Amino acid sequence: MTIAILGTGSVGSALGIAFANVGHAVVYGSRTPDADEVQRLVARTANGAATTHAAAVTDVEVVVLATPWEATEALVRRLDLAGKVVLDATNPLSWPDLGLVVDTSAGEVVQDAAPEARVVKAFSTVGANIMADATFAGDVRPAMFVAGDDADAKAVAIELSESLGFEGIDAGPISRSRALEQMAVLWIHTAMHGGREMALGLLRR
Repeated sequence: MTIAILGTGSVGSALGIAFANVGHAVVYGSRTPDADEVQRLVARTANGAATTHAAAVTDVEVVVLATPWEATEALVRRLDLAGKVVLDATNPLSWPDLGLVVDTSAGEVVQDAAPEARVVKAFSTVGANIMADATFAGDVRPAMFVAGDDADAKAVAIELSESLGFEGIDAGPISRSRALEQMAVLWIHTAMHGGREMALGLLRR
């Protein structure tokens, strides 16, 4: 599968390298694809490449949004994402109070901005360090909840999350992004006080 990662910060870098390591082709979309830091990331990504945002999404099956929230909606409106699976990994948070800056959710805003895309909220409830390495002792898999209105797109998100070591869990329609973004707040708050080497999981009996 070919995956476009829009954004080359901590989340985009972690996911791009992790997806490449399990055999996917990765192309990073960046405002400055020739910048030294982007090229260093490309060098660390197996068979990776970097180009502009518009070029990155042209011939790919999956697009991951890992851009700063304040730039995301405008970027999505400029791109042709019709028919593509779009994984929204953004969180619309203010700092340092960790308040949400939208009335609905980032996932719903992205779906509204790209109505013909198949948007799934995913990879937003843990830190980049867990995305890079989801291994925990005792063969326990951290949960990766996904939310979206397209069942096939959610299946793709779950498959990708499980390829990285997560337990993919269907959380329902895109409106459930509101709950997942609050889970991100919980993860960040806990990480700030207890360390980043943790994740949420499901216990069953």
